[in-house]
Amino acid sequence: MTPQAVTNLKLAQRGDRLEIAYVAPRATSGGARLGVLDIEILRADAPGDFQKMARRTRRRAAPGESLAETSPLPSPGTTVRVAARALDRGHVSALSSVATIVVQPPPPAPHDLAAELKGEAVAIRWMGTVPSPSPSPSPAPSPVPSASPGTLSSPAPGASPGVSPSPTASPRPSPSPSATPNPPARGFLLYRRSDPGGSYGGPIRSEPFTTNAFEDKAVSLGQRWCYVVGTVVSTEPVAESARSNEACVSVRDIVAPAAPSGVAAVGGPEGVEVSWSPSTEADLASYRLYREVPGRRRERVGEVAPPETSLRDATATPGTRYTYSVTAVDRAGNESPPSAPVPGGRP
Repeated sequence: MTPQAVTNLKLAQRGDRLEIAYVAPRATSGGARLGVLDIEILRADAPGDFQKMARRTRRRAAPGESLAETSPLPSPGTTVRVAARALDRGHVSALSSVATIVVQPPPPAPHDLAAELKGEAVAIRWMGTVPSPSPSPSPAPSPVPSASPGTLSSPAPGASPGVSPSPTASPRPSPSPSATPNPPARGFLLYRRSDPGGSYGGPIRSEPFTTNAFEDKAVSLGQRWCYVVGTVVSTEPVAESARSNEACVSVRDIVAPAAPSGVAAVGGPEGVEVSWSPSTEADLASYRLYREVPGRRRERVGEVAPPETSLRDATATPGTRYTYSVTAVDRAGNESPPSAPVPGGRP
């Protein structure tokens, strides 16, 4: 049975390499599942009859496999045309559509890529510029036809002798704006992979970045992530620089809880009882109680786990006035700022 056609054939230039990507068919035209099959790639790097000029190469592929082949990038200005078809036990699929790319001078690669944690996101920044597009030549203005020399206008009937009638402008249709193609997308493409074991797939977003910074909020805690970036001067087809240096960062919780509120201190014979309102933090692990006297460093009195919301300072010296504050600590060990201080003492 005849295999279905090769799909998703795309050409791209990345750095000094030309990439040919495609997907092998899974089934025959009748719906039967294929086994391992051959893919024939036809490629022509010069104008002319494609079928006659194309060089042919083959490779084995699993059904439904996504493949990408690279080869040295031809010189700028070369028009590369590629098509593909599947072969299985003497049966040949229809030829795919022909993908075309005009090779451009590779743009400069970004550099000094850095990544760091910023709250619950990864802040990424890099150095690099995007080359300006080459100016397109302006179309020459269309000449306006003038009256033929030696041609005289006859006066309109009823016009006074010797008085030329006012010229009447002939109606002319308004010119329709010519459809201009959208300029190629230019900027930076950012890629992410998990570490260890991950590989770079497609960019984080298909639209190029026009700035040199991005905050990635789609990352999981407890995972290490790596990034590279490339300069792109076209996305259809892709014309991209070599990739930048790689920057990696381990994503962990560095966001501290909010400071507790509602703190109150009441002195009694057995010490100073300090209480506070319960925290609403989802990953709360404990509360810490601190006290301070003028001229001395703040010291920790104790620590309790939720749902406790009070702690007694039994070591308070009678007659000494203290200032108490409470902090919240999450499961990652991040400690909140201290609460508003409150005075307290043991009688």
